[in-house]
Amino acid sequence: MIIPAKNVASTLGEQLAALDAQTDLDFRVVVSDNGSSDDTRKIAEEWTARHGGIFITDSSHRPGVAGARNAAIEATQEELILICDGDDRVHPTWVAAMRNALARTDAASGPLHAFTPGSSDPEPVWFPDGLPLSMNFKPFLPGGNMGFHREVIRCIGPFDEELHLGQEDVDFGWRMHDAGFRMAHVPEAGIDYRLRPGWKPLLRQQYRYGKAHVRLYLKHRPNTPPVASWKTSARWFWHWAKQLPKATREGRLRVAVRGATFQLSRVLESLRHGTRSPL
Repeated sequence: MIIPAKNVASTLGEQLAALDAQTDLDFRVVVSDNGSSDDTRKIAEEWTARHGGIFITDSSHRPGVAGARNAAIEATQEELILICDGDDRVHPTWVAAMRNALARTDAASGPLHAFTPGSSDPEPVWFPDGLPLSMNFKPFLPGGNMGFHREVIRCIGPFDEELHLGQEDVDFGWRMHDAGFRMAHVPEAGIDYRLRPGWKPLLRQQYRYGKAHVRLYLKHRPNTPPVASWKTSARWFWHWAKQLPKATREGRLRVAVRGATFQLSRVLESLRHGTRSPL
């Protein structure tokens, strides 16, 4: 079990408690501290002292979630690798469901039950019925809810640490797909996926993801889907603007603005690289 962690002192204990409440407790946890400046490491150490089975590795020399995951994978010899994040909550059957699925397939993931702390806005369950498709192209496993056999790493290599802005999980999933590994959706392997509270962190995250989307596209080009024209992108923003009053009335303002920020960043990054990219 791997938890990449940076400055998650306020939430790490909640995730560790969720792991301690699993129906299957036959695992150990590796917390990969990626250069935290808060009490993340202290909280992990306190859990280690009380419960055991929790190990800490320092990945500060490899900044970014991909580096944190890779460092933790290298620090353990387990053949089954499960990955969750320090700011989410796995459901009680998560480990058991992942283990059962990985007895039959190469990699697995489950649904994300999105929530925003302190907000009453409704959020959807993401990917309740199947694996997500990035760019409506190939499946991948969301980075905060994934499991796979170590053989996957031996074959396709580690997470790409150059994709430090995001989409490293999509890149990993695409490479798995291209190598012929089987990926399964496991409804019982759900997590509570914590969205960024407050407007500034949310917009900063989505702006970063939009840039990463273009860089992922450039990395895999020409083996990528058809790209959106500038006219199509403009039409998307016009449709978004028309729907904004209704979204506001229905409590979906954060969802609408989140999507628009991602798409604006995608367009600007595409212009910077002199290319177009899929919506």
